Amino acid sequence: MFQEHFSLQGTPFDRSLACTSLYPSKQFQEAVARLQYVCEHRCLGVLTGDVGAGKSTVLRFLEHSLDPNHFQFLYIVDSELTPRVFYTLALQQLGVPKPPHAITALKTLFRKVVASTYQNKGITCVIAVDEAQDMKLTMAQEIRYVLNFHADSFSPIALILAGQVEFRAMLQTLLMAPVRRRVEATAVLRGMTDAETTAYVEHQLKEAGAIHPLFPNDVLDRVYEHSKGITAHINSLCKRALIDAACRNQKLVEQANIDRAMQEY
Repeated sequence: MFQEHFSLQGTPFDRSLACTSLYPSKQFQEAVARLQYVCEHRCLGVLTGDVGAGKSTVLRFLEHSLDPNHFQFLYIVDSELTPRVFYTLALQQLGVPKPPHAITALKTLFRKVVASTYQNKGITCVIAVDEAQDMKLTMAQEIRYVLNFHADSFSPIALILAGQVEFRAMLQTLLMAPVRRRVEATAVLRGMTDAETTAYVEHQLKEAGAIHPLFPNDVLDRVYEHSKGITAHINSLCKRALIDAACRNQKLVEQANIDRAMQEY
């Protein structure tokens, strides 16, 4: 409804925005570059950030940026990830329709399939575990074994652990020391700056086909004040404000629209 009111051809502030249309903030570009290093060097990397700061979006863009002739991207997310669930989901994405149930058989088959994929096809498996802060302790302790191939001298996979801020604290514990020592690259996502927030809003509207600005400067200041530069908050706030403005037949978003949108959280 608001798209027609504001003469937009697409929906701004939508999570399904094409990878080629994502806003390349400085921290976004740096995070992608660090994770690309992890993929190319087949090592362990960690991506952390505030809730809604764009971790999953970075992973989605990373997958889009990888050459499918050289990399196969596996995305694993589970509210209580265990070794059995990890190996099962990985094998299913690697084309094994019915992985075995026994954990020993799962590990053996995982190593065989991953090694074969690299040695016979020249393809590195990139495994991204999202919401890593929720993984079970048994899975956290399993990480170094996932990476160990050929007496720990070579690994045909790249592993990325993505989690919320508390995952950084989890990595500092004594139990996670063996995993922490294996980490070769880290990236952190925080809220964008005031200037980046403005640029992000303008970028979203431009990608949706806006022919003129819809958020005056004072309104953009209010968006930053409420969202703290967190992309998920910006998206929700701006979309609700656009709907509110359209319902009131306004041609521009006003501070009052932002304030009413905040009350809907």
